[in-house]
Amino acid sequence: MADIQMAKVEQHPNGILLFNVRVQASEGRIEFPIGVHDEGTTAGNEVAVLRSTLRFAEELAAAVRLRLRS
Repeated sequence: MADIQMAKVEQHPNGILLFNVRVQASEGRIEFPIGVHDEGTTAGNEVAVLRSTLRFAEELAAAVRLRLRS
């Protein structure tokens, strides 16, 4: 089973939060940089990053399932 983690949330002056999603599996590790809009509050930013990470994980799982079917 793969482990998915968030790493390095950085706030940039252009209103973007950049963070890395790190996927660790028995086959290796890869990191994907993702950017979301700054929501203006710490709580809003945490929710935006977590939602983006969840959507990313869901889309990655769907893509793998689709690839395995073909």
